Amino acid sequence: MKRKGRVGFKKVRLIVLAAVSCVAVNVSCGGEFNENGCTVKWEGKTLSVGNALFSRRYESCNGVLRTVSFKAKDGMEWQRAGAPAGQKRDDMEVSAAKAKWSPVGTDGVRVTVKAAGKQTELDIYPGMPGVIVRRSGVVDFTAVHDSTRQIDRLKEDREILKSVIKACDYIAYTPLHMKVTSMTCLDQTDIRDNLVHTQERLFMAYDEAFSVSASSVDCRDVLTGEGMVFVRLAPMPVSRPKQADDFILDGRRGIALLANGYPLVELVYRGGDAGRQRAVIAFQRALRPYRPGRDGVLLSNTWGAGNRDSRINQEFLLKEIEAGAKIGVDVIQIDDGWQHGRTANSRKKANEGKKKVWNGYWAADPNFWREDRERFPDGLELLVKTAAAKGMRFGLWFGPDSSGDSENWEKDAACLLDYHKRLGIDYFKMDSMKLYSPIAFQRNRMMFDRMLEQSNGTMVFDLDSTAEVRPGFLGLVDIGPIFVENRGTKRGVYWAHHTLKNLWDLSHIIDPVRLRFEFNNPDTNHDVYKGLALSHADYRPDALFATVMTASPLAWMELSDVSEKSIAALAPLVRSWKAERTRWHGGVIHPVGNRPDGVAWTGFVSEAADGGGYVLLFREFNDKDSYVLDLEPIFGKRKLKVDACVGGRGSASLDGSLLSVKVPEKLDFIWLRMADM
Repeated sequence: MKRKGRVGFKKVRLIVLAAVSCVAVNVSCGGEFNENGCTVKWEGKTLSVGNALFSRRYESCNGVLRTVSFKAKDGMEWQRAGAPAGQKRDDMEVSAAKAKWSPVGTDGVRVTVKAAGKQTELDIYPGMPGVIVRRSGVVDFTAVHDSTRQIDRLKEDREILKSVIKACDYIAYTPLHMKVTSMTCLDQTDIRDNLVHTQERLFMAYDEAFSVSASSVDCRDVLTGEGMVFVRLAPMPVSRPKQADDFILDGRRGIALLANGYPLVELVYRGGDAGRQRAVIAFQRALRPYRPGRDGVLLSNTWGAGNRDSRINQEFLLKEIEAGAKIGVDVIQIDDGWQHGRTANSRKKANEGKKKVWNGYWAADPNFWREDRERFPDGLELLVKTAAAKGMRFGLWFGPDSSGDSENWEKDAACLLDYHKRLGIDYFKMDSMKLYSPIAFQRNRMMFDRMLEQSNGTMVFDLDSTAEVRPGFLGLVDIGPIFVENRGTKRGVYWAHHTLKNLWDLSHIIDPVRLRFEFNNPDTNHDVYKGLALSHADYRPDALFATVMTASPLAWMELSDVSEKSIAALAPLVRSWKAERTRWHGGVIHPVGNRPDGVAWTGFVSEAADGGGYVLLFREFNDKDSYVLDLEPIFGKRKLKVDACVGGRGSASLDGSLLSVKVPEKLDFIWLRMADM
């Protein structure tokens, strides 16, 4: 363990599209660059960036780009006057270019700053109230955590953190009364079910500084509701190849933004929780804009039934397509079992002379990823065409080869591009990934970029986050949804209120359309839950779907086993959801009410981009058939009306900003469309 507070730097690379329209001018000459509403200006030893929502000004000290000013449009100044102080300012070489994060991103500006032998890159995008920063150096020090600090080391730890702060961008708070909330996301959901850990702090003058590892930190003035929110674009802290802290919380004095090899999103906002939610959704949609028809679709996958690949064959999949059309499924996806090779999860025996594997697929069998002609004598083409004739698309499960630090990434990309180009398959569940090193992470980034670029962004990848070391919720924001959890009824691990709880928790930091969440067959495995409250048998079929329709929903079941009665109950809500989902998903979605726990009133509000929006409220297993929700924190003083009930059962009325709803039955819901008056 290192005890010295030193700063070491190593180069960190992020794979992005090549920038165009590049200008490179030394700062001593000054310059300006504008693109898509994003502006960059440099003069003397000062760099200014911004768009319609924010402005930020920097100077460089010892090669570290330091914030001089940071504020939202018409908002407060966050950097206290005179900070940073006491350090010599560097000459800077600045270049600016049109760029985007990946092939599916929004056009913006990338600024590259070189000073004192170090490099910093800033990305600015329209609609995003801040910047994404890639710092080329890594601050190397021994973590000093508040809960484990040693009383006899206070002085030594104080000196360590003081030296680290000098090597970082540091924002000295202007407000006195700050609430600082850290959120840490956890993946590997096969072994955990509480996926967001939140810690809220109010600091006093005598609070000592300490370092934290977190997915996000929110710094808010409690008197005005204005704040800054920082989000680390990285695997979850527990899944990073090298553990590294993200921030130093310096009491009520300020926050240090640590360079640890991963990009950091740095945003400002106004309007309390609702403003913070708008900011975090905005940056995710700058990196991956919501595209109706591609995103937020209802996908089915048979693995949730618990039969693994034992029933996978042509005849069975034709029945799945038939049932999917009745329900209203958008994408029929085959999990593990469609391919010639056998994985360790297969119920089938290994092919002659081969082994069942969970990695090293290309070495195990060069034909591993060909279609299994024994299961599908007419190939996948028959299934794809049959689904298309019924208005559905097709998807496959796939395991990128992680051997040799993902050295076969180009083979993997070529394989999936072949299925995309030859058969029109666009949706892929990406499983079995093992990213144990930065080079493995980088190669997977290149693999996805190649496929997104060559498919013009139409290929969609569900990143499995259930096990092993993977990108998680924030490692690869732009490639598609996160396959969050594997909860089935056969083993008694699916509880709808737990799934709703995880969606509600994650929605505070992750755009809900980026989350693939499951609902199970309402008809099967009732015996497993016999005598147990809150089982899926206690819910109406459409209420199960409603628990995940805020996300990208997953029918985690064998569709052909769903009864006609349940299909008749599901299909009307699915039709209504399809009619409304472009505005529903296209808006900023806010979790509201109480945290789901099986007995709460809870839900979501969508703040539609074109005015009005939606309110989805759940009455869990409680005795109160009515609930009042104040819409003013989200919609402000706008005058709204209840336009229609588009799903569920109950009634609603609006008195000013107070929405009163009544849901007669327990474990039921009401979904309302709201309109401006």
